[in-house]
Amino acid sequence: MYSIDFHSIFSSSFDTFRIFDNLSIKQASVTPEDTPKSIWQILNHLVVFQNRQLEQLFTNNYSEVLEGESWLVEPEVNSQPQLNELVKYFYRQILQVQQLIDALTLETPLLARKLKLIQEMSTHLSFHLGEIVLIRRQMKNYPWPDEMKAFFAKEG
Repeated sequence: MYSIDFHSIFSSSFDTFRIFDNLSIKQASVTPEDTPKSIWQILNHLVVFQNRQLEQLFTNNYSEVLEGESWLVEPEVNSQPQLNELVKYFYRQILQVQQLIDALTLETPLLARKLKLIQEMSTHLSFHLGEIVLIRRQMKNYPWPDEMKAFFAKEG
């Protein structure tokens, strides 16, 4: 019988590059000039989007993610505990999708649809992580490409 190792296919698709490590409320709340959203707003958007996608993955019910509705949040976070909790929630979502990927088989009902949703989640996450990297680099609190190896060598 033929099988596919979905885990290895998606092994780095949900890597966050430690983008939320040591993120302060000040950093999360800043909206640099010519930048439409703060990190806090992007994080909230990701959580809303991923909630909808996870719902579809686990219930097989399709409902469109309305982009405009997922951005309804103030640019500034109120407290460090509030930020930390949302980051933890975000990482729980990532863990959920990784666990779902690990459970996929060729016999999984609606496999093609689920793979499409996982691909959409990964692409969406990648886009917004890129925005956050840029914002953090503008604020000089995230490493530049030539500093990444040393950054990842340090404990998070």
